[in-house]
Amino acid sequence: MKPYHRHLLAATIVAICGLFGWWIGRDIRQSASRVTLSQVAGPHEKATHPPSVRSRPARRDEFHDGTTVEIFGSRQPDEAILRFPSDDSYNAFLFAVQQSRIQVIDQLDRLRAVRLSYWDREDLTLLLMGENITTYASIPSVPSPGPSGGSSQDGLVGFGNGLLPWLGINSDHSAWGSGVKIAVLDSGIVPHPDLPGLVKSIEIVPFQQNLSKTHGHGTAVASLISGVNDFAPGLAPAAQLISIRISDDFGKADSFAMAAGILAAVDSGADLINISMGTSVDNPLIAEAVLYAQSHHSLIVASSGNTEKSDATYPAAYPSVISVGAVDARGEHLDFSNYGKYLSVTAPGYAVNAAWPGNKYTRISGTSASAPIVTGAIAATMSHGSGSRMSASQAAEMVMKYSDEAGIPGPDTEYGVGILNIGRIMSRGIIGIVDAAITDQRMVQSGRSAQIQVTLQNRGTATLINTLLEVSTSSGIRQFNATTLTPGAIQTFTLPVQPNSDAIEVNSKLTLGTPGQDITPYNNQRSDTLYR
Repeated sequence: MKPYHRHLLAATIVAICGLFGWWIGRDIRQSASRVTLSQVAGPHEKATHPPSVRSRPARRDEFHDGTTVEIFGSRQPDEAILRFPSDDSYNAFLFAVQQSRIQVIDQLDRLRAVRLSYWDREDLTLLLMGENITTYASIPSVPSPGPSGGSSQDGLVGFGNGLLPWLGINSDHSAWGSGVKIAVLDSGIVPHPDLPGLVKSIEIVPFQQNLSKTHGHGTAVASLISGVNDFAPGLAPAAQLISIRISDDFGKADSFAMAAGILAAVDSGADLINISMGTSVDNPLIAEAVLYAQSHHSLIVASSGNTEKSDATYPAAYPSVISVGAVDARGEHLDFSNYGKYLSVTAPGYAVNAAWPGNKYTRISGTSASAPIVTGAIAATMSHGSGSRMSASQAAEMVMKYSDEAGIPGPDTEYGVGILNIGRIMSRGIIGIVDAAITDQRMVQSGRSAQIQVTLQNRGTATLINTLLEVSTSSGIRQFNATTLTPGAIQTFTLPVQPNSDAIEVNSKLTLGTPGQDITPYNNQRSDTLYR
């Protein structure tokens, strides 16, 4: 019998045990002993709590790994977040907790999750005696914006207010995003002259009274989506913004707040959900909320993270989420931008102008900036003032399809499918655009031998015929002919490297065989120093 049964009459215990699996669903595995929460396993480790000797063996509600209760770290001390495997065990716990000294602060019934507050840790230990518990201690957080993005990488070039032309936007785009609802899960969006599209504000975590002192991350993120000022313009200025504050002014959230924010976004009819924050630990409560959003056709776009790691960052790493990495204005992958097979696409993320609370402006760096730029691009693709409209998933596919090839040929761990190019997306229906590019030069080592690889892409809408590539090295000039390159296609040419060459200057240029003026001639030539 569990300790909280002592609060019930014997007859009531028998009746309730017949109705709820919470306190009858126990296996006797060990002799009784008292376990404190300090003895619960660390992040993402399973711990078996010994049951009371008076517990009865019965079928129990479990997650797939045998866990009966999941506990998540809270941003507040003396709080706990719990998730249960079934409605029966969840409802039984809610009944049982009423008989304890523990207070229920908030509930997510659809996810069978509850936020609790306790005065004495032992009260929670007793309430959970006998449970198989898995703990998740990681706390989702937002990075502080800064000019360096946390990187010492040399030669970086910032975007400033040149974001739109860099992305291929050179005309009026004021109608882009019309009718699209975008939820920004962050530190909250503070009203700002650059953000007239803010239509709703939801506080999972309350704002402080003086809004001008609010952590500005959420406001900056929102301006990259739909800012209307030329100094800090967004890609979808006609979109409707829904502010959902899930982190405090120290940039900390927790899994309950993020899951609650995702549910609130879906309930508000959000087509797109931007999350420029995350955690390094796969979190099942957040994962279930992500699946809920997917089932209700709300597309999540999330930042890959700024910790220079190949480790996945969640929720960006979940399969249904668009995961975004960062590049600078040279189109080079930023060292701090997390990478991996889960990465979807890359976008500008270095020294980008953005709005800030108090009617101010700043420059921010990081994948926190890259994600909302892609969110804005998807919203613009969904609705760009022509009267036609496509779904968020259809627009996301279009954004991926027309991204610029970068890095290792094909999808790769540093760039995903490539670098965002909104100009290509919007001009995809215009016939006869000529646009060839040298996308990458690299040295590939195989044992003691090495070779140089040069990759081309047709970024226009006209098929390129007989495009001449000249590659100059210390060994001389080699010529290659790309006979036919259809729109969007790539082709890689290789040449050997001399065995004694450790560093090689490679200079390449393209000569078009197809009539017409290349719309971006600057990327028809490229120079790199390659090392073995």
